[in-house]
Amino acid sequence: MRETTELSGEVAAANLEESILLPQLGCPAGKVGIAVGDMLERSNRAVIATSFDLLDLHANERVLEVGLGNGGHIAYVLGQAARLRFTGIDLSPTMIAVARCRNAAFVRDGQVRLETADVVAMPFAAASFDKAVTINSTYFWSDLTAGLAEIRRVLQVDGTLVIAAITPEAAIEMPFAEYDFTVHDAAALEAACVAAGFDRIGITRYVEPLGDPPQAYGPREFYLLRACAV
Repeated sequence: MRETTELSGEVAAANLEESILLPQLGCPAGKVGIAVGDMLERSNRAVIATSFDLLDLHANERVLEVGLGNGGHIAYVLGQAARLRFTGIDLSPTMIAVARCRNAAFVRDGQVRLETADVVAMPFAAASFDKAVTINSTYFWSDLTAGLAEIRRVLQVDGTLVIAAITPEAAIEMPFAEYDFTVHDAAALEAACVAAGFDRIGITRYVEPLGDPPQAYGPREFYLLRACAV
């Protein structure tokens, strides 16, 4: 039944005009937002899995995700190591409501916490997390360095950050520019990380596998950045 629902959401989102669909990507809202969230869950599965592989989770760690969307991947993340505690934030109240519903048992057990929040002002104490990840989210932040500094604040010393973000070359092929997406190159991402208090920064390129059916714009290329809080 879930697969049917996801396909319906993807088809609904795919049939929307770009002028309706694209502004929803940063903060999905209402019924259209739910369909967009389902579409994003499906289209981003490969880069989500690759990002969490790079994060390298271990037992008992506390992990933060900034911009988690509809939370369809949370069960997968919790299966990566024993006794993980997962916290996710998103700008979208719609996405947080859907994610809480989909992960209700984990939320009741206290293993998962989900909050509507902006990356530049998170409701968490300093050094609350061992690791943090953000996937396809930085385009929508009001201030890249300020957002990274806030992630640094809530990470413990030597905590790990992973960022997945589309490359400018790949973004050219997609209709982002007129909808206030800010796509950063590798130098800008690295400089913002350094300014925010991160070191030991490594950046690689990742090309997602072809979808089935193939994506409308072909396989996308991403930066995968891994950094350490200092």
